[in-house]
Amino acid sequence: MISEIEMAQPNSLILIEEIENGLHPVATQRMVEYLIDAARRKSIQAIFTTHSDYALSPLPNEAIWACIDGKLRQGKLSIEALRAVSGRVDKKLAIFVEDEFAKSWVDSILREKLGSNFEQVEVHAVAGDGSAVSIHKYHNSNPAISFSSLCIIDGDSRQTEDQDNGIIRLPGENPELKIFDDVIGHAEDMAILTVSCQRDPASQDIVTRSIHEVSCTNRDPHLIFSQLGIQIGWVPETIVRGAFLSLWIRRNNDFCDLVATKVLLLLQRE
Repeated sequence: MISEIEMAQPNSLILIEEIENGLHPVATQRMVEYLIDAARRKSIQAIFTTHSDYALSPLPNEAIWACIDGKLRQGKLSIEALRAVSGRVDKKLAIFVEDEFAKSWVDSILREKLGSNFEQVEVHAVAGDGSAVSIHKYHNSNPAISFSSLCIIDGDSRQTEDQDNGIIRLPGENPELKIFDDVIGHAEDMAILTVSCQRDPASQDIVTRSIHEVSCTNRDPHLIFSQLGIQIGWVPETIVRGAFLSLWIRRNNDFCDLVATKVLLLLQRE
């Protein structure tokens, strides 16, 4: 395949069906990386179909298209999310959210509130509020799909909240800043936050000082937990984010109970 692509004329169109066939997952990813390089070197256009997340991972959002309900939608969707859209999952409820942070937020709420019922739910990040809402609406309108869905949009989404039809809005204008600001507003939680970030309790002053520095210098809220992790001793972003989410959930029972109640009602209906 590579030999033929290298011999192709500049400005050629390369079409590949199911690029992952016969390839190890890592080789699939390397093949797509090669196509990106070849497109730049030879001014070719490559179009391929796939059922592999490994093939999608090197691509920017604008290079990925999915066909849902007969309409093309641009943006990165995981293969798991597409399986949920088409009804090919073993869970009782699919929840569609905008991005990976929203997925972490919703996962944390449901893990805390649902107990063993959490195993019956899958949360999917679908790259954008418009995609989350449209996929949710298509999912619930498709008679071939036997399980329900819920959509949870960010606080700054331009989509309309409609709880009666399963569209819930997260609080706050910016998800990361909402969690960060709410937690640091309670000084009495700093000891718990320090330990939850896997730092020694004696490091509480360092964590408090680092939080103040990051809150004053951060210009991109998407990076705020990563920056704080570096400041307090190269703690991975996932650990810092999880610590903040856990504390936020403890202090925001009303919203968390609302989400959990909606989910439980849908699970009981199945």
